[in-house]
This record gives sequence, C-alpha cells and structure tokens, in this order.
Amino acid sequence: MTDTPQLGPAGRITLWVLGTALFLDIAFLPYYMYMQYAADATVRNTVLGATVSIFLLLWLGTAFGPLKTKH
Repeated sequence: MTDTPQLGPAGRITLWVLGTALFLDIAFLPYYMYMQYAADATVRNTVLGATVSIFLLLWLGTAFGPLKTKH
C-alpha cells in the first residue's frame, strides 16, 4: 500500500467551500452584476478582485492551513 498524504475533514470542507466560491465568482457574479446594470469596468474589477482573493485564500490554505498535506 502506498503512503499517500490525504486531506483531513477540515481540508476537504475548505476546498469545497473555496471551490464553490470560485465557481460562483466566475460563472454567476458577472451576469448578476450586468443584470444590475453595473459598468463594464466595475464588473471586471470586482470579479478580478474576488478571484484573486479566493486564489490567495487557496494558497494560504495550502501553504499554512488545513489544505496542507502532511507527509
């Protein structure tokens, strides 16, 4: 049997939450903002800022938090 590091329950929940937030941010947030008649620059800046924030949280979770696999 191989000794492959696995995520714990907190890591799995964190990954699901951040993955869902990333999907909603990219798939639905721009359309919602356009339906509210937001300007193009506002939509681009908001989606970009949210996406960068989520990737930063993923990186922090991978480097220091529950997404870090211990070997």
